[in-house]
Amino acid sequence: ETDGVWLPDSFGYTAAYPQLAALAGARWFLTQKLSWNETNKPPHHTFWWEGIDGTRIFTHFPPVDTCDATLSGAELAHAVATYAEKGAGTRSLAPFGFGDGGGGPTREMLEKARRLADLEGSPRVSVQSPSNFFREAREEYPDAPVWRGELYLETHRGTYTSQARTKRGNRRGEALLREAELWAATAAVRTGEPYPYETLDALWKQVLLHQFHDILPGTAISWVHQQAEQTYRAIHRGLERIIARAAGTPHTTEPLAVLNAAPHGRREVVRLDAPPACGPVQKLSDGRYAVLAQAPALGAAVLGTGTTDQAPVTARPAAGGYVLANGALTVHIDGDGLVRSAYDHDRRREAIAPGGAGNLLQLHPDDPVRWSAWNLDAQYRNTHRDLDTATAVRLDDEGPLLACVRVERTTGRSVVVQRLSLAAGSRILEVDTDIDWREEDTVLKAAWPLDVHAERVASEIQFGHVERPTHENTSWDAARFEAWAHRWIHVGEHGWGAALLTDSTYGHDVARHTREDGGTTTTLRLTLLRGPHSPDPHADRGRHRFRYALYPGADVGDAVAAGYAFSLPLRPAAPRLTGPPLVAVGDPGVVVEAVKLADDRSGDVVVRLYESRGGRVRTTLTAGFAVERAQVTDLMENPTAELAYIQGVLDLNLRPFQILTLRLARGAS
Repeated sequence: ETDGVWLPDSFGYTAAYPQLAALAGARWFLTQKLSWNETNKPPHHTFWWEGIDGTRIFTHFPPVDTCDATLSGAELAHAVATYAEKGAGTRSLAPFGFGDGGGGPTREMLEKARRLADLEGSPRVSVQSPSNFFREAREEYPDAPVWRGELYLETHRGTYTSQARTKRGNRRGEALLREAELWAATAAVRTGEPYPYETLDALWKQVLLHQFHDILPGTAISWVHQQAEQTYRAIHRGLERIIARAAGTPHTTEPLAVLNAAPHGRREVVRLDAPPACGPVQKLSDGRYAVLAQAPALGAAVLGTGTTDQAPVTARPAAGGYVLANGALTVHIDGDGLVRSAYDHDRRREAIAPGGAGNLLQLHPDDPVRWSAWNLDAQYRNTHRDLDTATAVRLDDEGPLLACVRVERTTGRSVVVQRLSLAAGSRILEVDTDIDWREEDTVLKAAWPLDVHAERVASEIQFGHVERPTHENTSWDAARFEAWAHRWIHVGEHGWGAALLTDSTYGHDVARHTREDGGTTTTLRLTLLRGPHSPDPHADRGRHRFRYALYPGADVGDAVAAGYAFSLPLRPAAPRLTGPPLVAVGDPGVVVEAVKLADDRSGDVVVRLYESRGGRVRTTLTAGFAVERAQVTDLMENPTAELAYIQGVLDLNLRPFQILTLRLARGAS
C-alpha cells in the first residue's frame, strides 16, 4: 500500500490524474520532469494540483531540478535560489541516487547528507521518506496555490507519435481488454462460464508494462520495439480467445448475433467475411459483405432483429471526382482524392472551409536539434510539402450500404493508399489508410480545414476531456504547438461543431485564421507518422494501417459516443449473450467504462462509470441480474459507501467528470 505517487520522469501529466490518484488512496504527488520545460518555468514548487473534476492532490516539484541529485553544494544552492515558495514554505525535496535508471544512494551521498544535517551556510539536509516530507510540507503550507488542468511538458512532443505500430498495439490492447472483461463477466453471470482471472491479470500486466517509458512513447532502441510488436500480437490473440470463449463462435446453423462493447446503442453497417442469412446485404470489392445491424449499449442482438431501415448511400461521378451521399451527409471528393465538401444536411452546414481541401496529407522535415525520437521542434512548421496529387482515384463500392472511393498517392518513396467510405445512415466519413512508409526525419500530417469559429479545441483524455485554446496569446498557449488526445478531438461554435476520430494516433495540432470573407478557418491536423533516426535508426519504416474519420455536426456528446464506437466495432458472434445487457445507465452523458468481476473472486460485478460531458447529472443504473447489495468502492474495489438498490434501480448523482466505481453483489435469481 502507498499513500502517494512518485512519478519524476513521465513526459507530461494528464488532467485526469488527481482524481485517479485520490481514488487509489494517494494523498500526494511528486514530479521532477517539468524542469525540462523549454519555454515556461512552472510558477510553483509546492501546490495543489486540481483535475478536471475538481479533485485536488498535494503536489511537489523539487527545485533541485534533477531526479538523481548527488547532494552537492551546487545542487543545494540551486534549490535554495530557485525555490518559489519562499516566505510561505521552508522545505523542499531532493530525489537523490546514482544514475537515471533508479540506482540507489552511494556512500558519498549519505556522508554528504550526514555532514549537511547542520552546516552553517547550507540548507539543512535530512534523509527521510517521501511520506514524511509531504506530511510536514502540507502541515506547514495547507493553503498552497492551485494549478488546474494538465501538467503539459514543453518538450518531447514527438513521443505522441513515434513508433506508431507500438502505439497501435497499445490502443488495440486497451480496447480488447475492455471487451474481454465485459463479455467474460456477462458469460459468467448468464451462463456460469468460469471467469479467466489469471489470464486477464497476466494480460493486463503486460499491457501496463509496455506503457512504461521508453516503450509506449516510442523512444527505446530497435530491439525493444520489435519485441513490443510481437508481444502485442500475442496479447491481442490471448484477448480474442477470451472473447471467443465467452461469446461463442458463430455457426452457419444458427442465427448470427452482433456484440456492442461500446457504452451507447448503435445502428450501423457491419463488414462480414461471409454473407448472413438476413438482408439487405451488399458484396464489397474486397470480397467481404456489408449488412445493417443494431445492438444495445454493452449488449448483443441477433442480426436482422429490430429496425434497421436506412436511407441508402449512393456514389456518382462529379467534376472529375465523386460524390457520396446518404441523406445525412454529402461528400465531394475531387479528382486528386481531396475532400472538397462535407455537407451536413441536418444543420444545412458545410464543414470544409471555402477553398480548403480536407484530408490533405502534408510532409514536414522533422530533424530536431536533439533527441530525435523524443522531440518535435517548433520550426518544423516552417516548411512543408502537400501531397495534393493522386496517382489513382477510383470508385470501389457504390452502395446501397457502403460507398467507397480509393485514393492512391506517393511521396516518391512512400506509397499511401486510402479508402474514403460513407455508410448508409452514417454522419461520419471514414478514412482507412494503408502506408508503406519509407521516410526518414519526416513527419506526416493529415489536415482538415473546417469552416468553424472555434476558440478552443476539446481533446479526449482518460475519463473526460480537456479544452485547449486555438490561439497563441501567451507563451503557455504557443508552447502547446503539438498536443495529444485519445480517441477524438472536437472544435465548435454555438450550435455547430465537428470532430475527428482516430483508432490509434495521439498527436495533433490546431490552428485558425481569418479569411478575406471575414469567416474563420479552424484547421485540425492529425500527426500520423514520423521517421526519427535515433535511438532506432529504422523507426516507423514499413507498413502501417490505421483509421480516422471526420464527423461534421458533432457536439461533444456525439464525439464521446463515436469515439467509443470507432474503436469498438460491432463484433459478429454466436447468439449466446443476447438479451438485456449486464448493466444499463439512464443518461447518455454517463459512460460505462468497465464491467468486470471483482478481483477477490467473490463473484461480485464491478462497474466503473464516469460523467463524460463536463456537467452535473442525475441518472439511474439498472442491472440485468439480481442484485443483493450495492456499494461504492475505490479503485482497489474496497467498499467506501453503501447504496440503496430499490426495485432494481440505483439512483446516482455525478459531478462533472466524476469517476464512480460500483460493486454489485449478485443475489439469487
